[in-house]
Amino acid sequence: MKTKLSVILPGIRIHNWKKFYQSVSNSFSDTFELIIVSPFELPEELKQFDNIKHIIDRGSPARCQQIALTHCKGEFVTWGADDGVFLKGKLDEAVKLWEENSTCDKDIVTCKYTEGSNYSPDMLKDFYYKINHAAGLRSEFIPDDYWVLNVGILKTKYAKKLGGWDTQFQVTTISHMDFAVRTQRNGSKYFMLERPIFVCTHMPDTTGDHAPVHFAHVEDDEPLFREIYGNSDSTERIKIDIKNWKDSPDVWKRRF
Repeated sequence: MKTKLSVILPGIRIHNWKKFYQSVSNSFSDTFELIIVSPFELPEELKQFDNIKHIIDRGSPARCQQIALTHCKGEFVTWGADDGVFLKGKLDEAVKLWEENSTCDKDIVTCKYTEGSNYSPDMLKDFYYKINHAAGLRSEFIPDDYWVLNVGILKTKYAKKLGGWDTQFQVTTISHMDFAVRTQRNGSKYFMLERPIFVCTHMPDTTGDHAPVHFAHVEDDEPLFREIYGNSDSTERIKIDIKNWKDSPDVWKRRF
């Protein structure tokens, strides 16, 4: 049977994986596969599910996400974090929105989300999901109408055609932003799902298991994004090598 949706999860919080899997099952009524890339073994409670692929890797979250993409077999692809869950029926709505509005395979559905106690009413408004809304990453070479793509749905073959995410970046958020720019440079039309699709917690920035992500985001990825998109050469940046993950460290030193 052909798989309709591939769900990517670069993860370290094994205690949350079953809840994440169940949330996908409750959010999507068609066939799906979950691809988990992690430094940790798959828990026994998940080994019963034959639609879970599990790959061991100790690289950065962006690298793990990219490795997962290369293993995706679904018609569509989406992704999430293991500190959150998909909301009931919302993956169905996202795919339906794509199928009812898309005119070509490079069109994309971008989705809203919430972050626990860090929730802001602005997260329900469209302007929050524009790249240049993030003042620290604003660029004169990125149009103000470009969307972010922190959570979304698109054709798997199109994601692979553009090379997926760039693992020069270490964390998923900035690699998603880079991918969003590249797809829109390539003429992808974006459709916004009006209500949130994903709910995650808001982890303390500088403590616990989120600290490596926070510091990589602020100290490495944001400066790299500003460097790349701070000049006119970035307007030609669209396709990258899908095997770019092989150029990133196989052990992420910020965590290990």
